[in-house]
Amino acid sequence: MSDAVRTILKPTRSKRTAFYIACDAAVVAVASLLTYMVAIRQGPSVPVRFVSFVLPCASLGLASQVVLSFLLSSYRPRWSTFSMADVPRSVTPAALTAVLLGSISGFGWFETLTPWSALTWGLLDICGVVVLRGSRRFYSEVIGPRTGKRAILVACSDKAYFLLDTMRRIPRLNYRFIGFVDPDPRNRGTVSQGMRVLGGFNDIDRIVTRHRVQAAFVFLSVDPTHPTGPVYERLRALGVEVRLVPSFADVVENRTDTEVLERLALHELTGRPPVTVDPTEMERVFGHKRIMITGAGGSIGSELCRQLARFDPKLLVLFERDDSNLFAIEKELLASDSAIRLLPVLGDVAREDVVDRVFERTRPQVVFHAAAYKHVPILEFHPEEAARVNVLGSHALARAAVKHGVESLVYISTDKAVNPTNVMGASKRLGEMVVTSMNGLSDVKFVAVRFGNVLASRGSVSTIFSEAIARRQPVNVTHPDMQRYFMLTSEAVLLVMQAAALGKGGEVFVLDMGRPVRILDLARAMIRHAGLQPDADIPIMISGRRPGEKLFEELLTAEEGTVATLNRRIRQARISKQHSYPELMDGLRRLAAAVRTQDPEMVRLELIEQVATFQPDPGSTDGRPTASGRAQRLAEKVVRSGRGDGAPAVQRSRGPGTGLMARAGKDSAAGGRTAGGQGPRPRSERPSDEEGRG
Repeated sequence: MSDAVRTILKPTRSKRTAFYIACDAAVVAVASLLTYMVAIRQGPSVPVRFVSFVLPCASLGLASQVVLSFLLSSYRPRWSTFSMADVPRSVTPAALTAVLLGSISGFGWFETLTPWSALTWGLLDICGVVVLRGSRRFYSEVIGPRTGKRAILVACSDKAYFLLDTMRRIPRLNYRFIGFVDPDPRNRGTVSQGMRVLGGFNDIDRIVTRHRVQAAFVFLSVDPTHPTGPVYERLRALGVEVRLVPSFADVVENRTDTEVLERLALHELTGRPPVTVDPTEMERVFGHKRIMITGAGGSIGSELCRQLARFDPKLLVLFERDDSNLFAIEKELLASDSAIRLLPVLGDVAREDVVDRVFERTRPQVVFHAAAYKHVPILEFHPEEAARVNVLGSHALARAAVKHGVESLVYISTDKAVNPTNVMGASKRLGEMVVTSMNGLSDVKFVAVRFGNVLASRGSVSTIFSEAIARRQPVNVTHPDMQRYFMLTSEAVLLVMQAAALGKGGEVFVLDMGRPVRILDLARAMIRHAGLQPDADIPIMISGRRPGEKLFEELLTAEEGTVATLNRRIRQARISKQHSYPELMDGLRRLAAAVRTQDPEMVRLELIEQVATFQPDPGSTDGRPTASGRAQRLAEKVVRSGRGDGAPAVQRSRGPGTGLMARAGKDSAAGGRTAGGQGPRPRSERPSDEEGRG
């Protein structure tokens, strides 16, 4: 095609307007002629009546329709993208013109025109306008040549059906779409966008074989009840080309495309069945309640806000110390439901006076305590902050709940609280002990829920991998044998809410995390799902275990077992020892005094003494943190300042036999016990999940 022809055919606004006027002229002429032939023709003077009716009617009709089309902007919709939404704008001029003709029927040149014949003219004109405006799309989508690979669309929600309309308009997308796959049995056999739903997820093999499928577009959904991982793997095994399409929620909520990799890799590696909860029970427990979420801007807290907002709470109190996160979650919730009742509160859970004022003002009935410091390597070098927020902050919140008559408080715990080897785990375990020991002191139901790593939380391993893959940078794995439990944030939150509904008070619930996942396997799966090859396109580097990290985590101690609950994905830990709140109070006072000194070693010793299963990692005290949280060993002696009371600075060698670990060792050697009063305990080698709180 020559440049001159391309220039002529290139669409412009003036060319589009001229084209539409020409189409209207043809439609009006045909409508006038057909109206005369069907409704007007009568008697011996047919030629006279034809000349006296058709030409005046067509002339007046065209003039009126063109003028009204300019006034109503009916010539602006593009021909190639004409849709149902453009129909009212396009046909209004024709309808108004028919009304005009009907109002002047019986006068002058329109003596033979009646209101019924004007109605006939209007219907014919409207049909002609719609047919011509939609002719291009009808040809390209229905009767045009069908070439390219035979493709199916795997839809996980009703919203996915509408994406087909967009995909059909992409010229370079050389696929011939033949049908949908939908997990909802109610949609089987139905037709949408001109294509039939061929079956569900269990029919993949039959559909691929029968229809000779060469490619599949998988529309990913954030709904955990429709896991697409097994479908993806089955399609790949059948030799089908698989293309991933983000869900509408991903696009609207501006989520990164790399989150798709996390969800898909999790379903592939765990094979865990989808989470199901009883919405009626959720409505009964949380509907029309005043609910407070601490850490509302974090990964778990923000998802709790989203899920709880579905059940029409009387008030959602968003308690958060990060003003940016607080602003973001408030804005998101109001955008999704402008009528929702929110109260954003900027504050620190460790400040008891602030917590008390918030409870006094809002009178919450249900509290979800998700606020916590979570990053293991960083907290190894700041145990005073871990104790202040994770232990003393939880205690302050629980005391306020008792004082102000809260119905229930749900404490978000972690697998790292079991046989902890790091400060974060020890602080969460002590917080768990404090909260559950307060059950029975009042009518408040205190419940703790343990689970592991959640995907897409800030700083989680999956997010770090996603960012590296997006930048085509090496993926760092700390140890080739390291394993963790993983769960989608939405799944974890649904189960936390279900556990809160099941709790009678004093329980420690453990979520079913499926089977553990090797971190190295997760990295490889995420790279593959990005369309790249591990070690070839994206190298995987072994960076070394960080301070406080285990190779395996645990959900239960050696003494604990579990008992079943009404939900098969939630187990109740069988706690062998019930902690006494008055006894714990003595330890909390000592811990608070240690936190006030800002002496990390003193705080660490208090955690060792109060959490009997805490066995610190020696590497945690032999270095200093870097920006990534990695310990960096020092060749020289480190000078540590005194406690601010005028005492001289103390030089402490980082070599073995000095400092905290040496003192803990002396205590153990002297009495055959650790500082906590217990001898060394064998640590279970069962795999466990990793914490991922926000």
